[in-house]
Amino acid sequence: MAPFNILNLLEVCANAAADEPTIVSELLASQWRNPSDILSVLMLLGPDIVQKAIAQTSGRAITPVAFSFGWVAYAAASLLRVFGDGRLMPDADMANTNVIGVSSGHSRTTKNWVLGRFLRDEDDRVDAEMKNEQSHIAPNATEEIHKAPPPNYQEATATAPTPEWEALRVTVYEVDEDPPVPHGVPTLDFVWFSGLAVITVQLVISAVPWIVNGDWGIFLVAASGNMLALLNGSLPQWREEKWAAPKDGGAHVTITQGNGSRHAILVLGKKKAKQGIDLEILAIGTRTANPSMFTRVVSVILALMWIVLLIVVAGLNENSWCKPKSHLPLELAADRWDLDLLCIGLFGGVQNLHAAGASRKPSALGIHLKHVETIRDKRVAAVLKKVEDKYPEVGASLVSVFFPGGLRVKGDDLTFWQRAVNKRLAPNKYGTRIDDLGAPLVSPN
Repeated sequence: MAPFNILNLLEVCANAAADEPTIVSELLASQWRNPSDILSVLMLLGPDIVQKAIAQTSGRAITPVAFSFGWVAYAAASLLRVFGDGRLMPDADMANTNVIGVSSGHSRTTKNWVLGRFLRDEDDRVDAEMKNEQSHIAPNATEEIHKAPPPNYQEATATAPTPEWEALRVTVYEVDEDPPVPHGVPTLDFVWFSGLAVITVQLVISAVPWIVNGDWGIFLVAASGNMLALLNGSLPQWREEKWAAPKDGGAHVTITQGNGSRHAILVLGKKKAKQGIDLEILAIGTRTANPSMFTRVVSVILALMWIVLLIVVAGLNENSWCKPKSHLPLELAADRWDLDLLCIGLFGGVQNLHAAGASRKPSALGIHLKHVETIRDKRVAAVLKKVEDKYPEVGASLVSVFFPGGLRVKGDDLTFWQRAVNKRLAPNKYGTRIDDLGAPLVSPN
């Protein structure tokens, strides 16, 4: 036997390299023809997207979130939430969402999903309008920063081809006393209807092989998956948790990210008219009830059914149950099942992703409002003064939010703010503020 040397090794490697392109190409082609080994894995991806898609579209009797990859993992994760902290709704993905009560002056950082999305969508709209504004020129030591703006500034910013720089914009809304649907019930928009459309497309795609060749396996998976998805998203717990606050009116509140933000939303409540959601209580989240026994039992059953569906998908790949009544070999039929399932899952995934991240009007979030006006200026202090002048106590409640280190003024502004602060600190129907008494309540002796 000839000794094995480096030349023999090179010859073996060369022969293997010559055959490798064929082997690799065959493996890749086979994988794309029959992606059976990844379908079960894909079913476990993206549970966070599914949760946010449900959070966005829930609130009606039916929540149309299409069947997609990630539902199995979501169903399992929801069990931990139901038997853990008891919350199905995700936290707000808008950081530092602050809700400031006008009368109380209390500022709360909320994790409420509805309020976070409301602020995010409004901020996105404002950012789009500010996209082409003029460059910011910071005030220097020689500039009089308290100089009054031109009297026609409001009109100039609305009509100029290039809008002036806005240091802060306050969008003023009032609660709609005659909404199209009750407060706490969302209006139907494109996001909601897109779910129904995608579900219909999925069922049509899955029905074609059944009608043409008698292959009913793919329809079984699509129909079962969408049925379980509708049941998961339509649990009453979603509606109860999403708007866990009284719906008989609330006080005026301001929603903003605070110092550094260029936008704030003032919502004028209709407490006397007993209309609208109490946004202060919604921000606190104290009215969120623990899941009922019904929610827990149904969640367990649905999680088990999702696992069964995952086994069915794996069984289709092995052709364990659903044998086609066509002339195609079983192996080719299984390949077509895999591609159809992959296509259906991708359709649903796109819908879930769109629903989870889409910008929506406040009414689609269950908050029914009417736009009153927009207050803006190139200086934050000037905006707060305008707001305080039109809506007493509102501007004063925002001074500590946008000027945490204190706001310094002089001249006419000093007189204006002294009057505003004195009015805010004056005794009212609730009594006198104890932090402004100027003396201890109890004598040291």
